[in-house]
Amino acid sequence: MNILSIDTSTDYLSVAITDGVKVLARYHRPSHRNHSRLLIPTISSLIKKTGLETKDIDGFCVSVGPGSFTGLRIGVVTVKGLSYTLNKPIVTVPTLDVIARNAKGFKGIVCPVIDAKKNKVYACLYKSDGKNFKKVSKYLLISVESLLKMTEKYDKVLFLGDAVKLVGSKETIKDWHPRADAAAGLATESFKKKIFVSPEKLEPMYIYSKECNITGK
Repeated sequence: MNILSIDTSTDYLSVAITDGVKVLARYHRPSHRNHSRLLIPTISSLIKKTGLETKDIDGFCVSVGPGSFTGLRIGVVTVKGLSYTLNKPIVTVPTLDVIARNAKGFKGIVCPVIDAKKNKVYACLYKSDGKNFKKVSKYLLISVESLLKMTEKYDKVLFLGDAVKLVGSKETIKDWHPRADAAAGLATESFKKKIFVSPEKLEPMYIYSKECNITGK
């Protein structure tokens, strides 16, 4: 199954084509917020690079946030158009899940943090054994102070994202940006189980401050 995956949630543009087992082609570079100009040419270039044709794409995976509102809208609108045109299914993946996968090898609590302005961050907590990640909180829009209080009970916490300095942590993973090929990996089960999102209902993920309770340890 040939999957085209897109992430436009940050200042990086990440696009990948996978076949369910391996990455056939990928693009993962800073775009300086030029997603609208670069996305379609990048998709065309990657399809050409694989030797496939547009009709050979069997489905789409898109990272839906949280993140840059403008970037997310560009990704969502593009996938909607492609899905309508090709009549192929869509699977969505939360951006924080994708970012967390950049911390493979770390054992402890992994916490992606994205700057939401006004001293708040988008965040989520994952328990990692170095390979597997278990989400132990909801997706949060939370003050820096509240997040630090929430995480102080854990012995080992790794923060990664553009808000690392806001939480007083050192940047240990420089390329924390969500990768489209990682998003594709997370979408595999949804494609197998046919858990799709219709183009009509495809929207970026919206998170509100009230969604801040822990669901596990």
